[in-house]
Amino acid sequence: MYTYLQHKIAESHPEWKGHHIKNTLLMVLLLLSKRTVNLWKLKDSVSSCLGNDRTDVRSHYQRMKRWFREGKETPIWLVMLQYSFRLLTDKSEWLIVDGTSWQRGGKTVHFLTLSVLYQGVSIPVWWVELGHLGQSSQWHRRLLLRTAAKVACLSGKTLVGDREYIGTDWFSTLKEQGLGMVIRLRKTDYRSQIDRKGRPVSKMEKQAAGNLHRPFWKKVEIAGQHYYFVLLAYGQRNGKPDYLRLLSTLPPAKAVAGYRIRYRIESMFKHLKSNGFDLEVINLKRDYKVRQMMALVVLSYTLAVVEGLTDFKKKIRLKKHGFPEKSVFRWGIAKWGKYLGSFKKFCRRAGTYLDKISNQENSLIHAHVP
Repeated sequence: MYTYLQHKIAESHPEWKGHHIKNTLLMVLLLLSKRTVNLWKLKDSVSSCLGNDRTDVRSHYQRMKRWFREGKETPIWLVMLQYSFRLLTDKSEWLIVDGTSWQRGGKTVHFLTLSVLYQGVSIPVWWVELGHLGQSSQWHRRLLLRTAAKVACLSGKTLVGDREYIGTDWFSTLKEQGLGMVIRLRKTDYRSQIDRKGRPVSKMEKQAAGNLHRPFWKKVEIAGQHYYFVLLAYGQRNGKPDYLRLLSTLPPAKAVAGYRIRYRIESMFKHLKSNGFDLEVINLKRDYKVRQMMALVVLSYTLAVVEGLTDFKKKIRLKKHGFPEKSVFRWGIAKWGKYLGSFKKFCRRAGTYLDKISNQENSLIHAHVP
């Protein structure tokens, strides 16, 4: 089965040598099996996966280090992302932007991340490492979007973001890339522009306070662009109302529904970190190595999600509070378990996904991606 996979991948990517393909498949297998990006821990499972107990484990560690070096010259990371996108065969209309950060060994790690919502699950598409805590700048967000748009087809989708993702330059970039938007606002954001015409926000707040969960809206103009301003009140435990304020290119009801999916990216971060691939222990210093590891994580995460989605609704029951007893990702990881005991079994299962990836139009694929 590995020979079959090697042949199929080499057809699309003739620049890949046989050892590029084998080592990349092995790295995906190891990550799904051990669920950590710590290479020192991954090396201990190479012998059992390959069915070869004669090679010194230190040689396995060197093998993984060579895989990263090879990625400096060969676009291994781009090919992994391409296969991740090709696995998403159904249409998706929502993008979510947010950041995740932590500190390790005195170093700050902060990934500004763009994800796509696929069948209700947030899947990472692109990222920019900021290297500092705090909010991202408009420059970083525009860089995120423009570089992502070179690899993934984003046009026609709608981006959802929380309160820090504002800025007229950023909004212009969204329009430039053919994206709609649903962005939450703080109380004072663009207040003068919103109050310029029609009902003032103060009056809308009074109306909304008496009609909880009912959206009130008006059309506004900001920096020459037209949007919907949507205001919705909801009750707090203290009995006082709080407000959801949205600036959107979508009609009010759809904007509110769209913003409600924003939390899915938080679940994704949890699976990439403490509840999944232990991303917080990443200790790679070169940018190209970090990029390659992130692409490996994206591909492995996508494989787990797609595997989990195949029968999730049939197999996983809902608890009394209405949420499933297990996430799609965790269910997918559990299902992959029976294929991770050997390289042969893993390649057999991975081969079935390669066969399913057709040449039909894919909503995330650019034809020119290598």
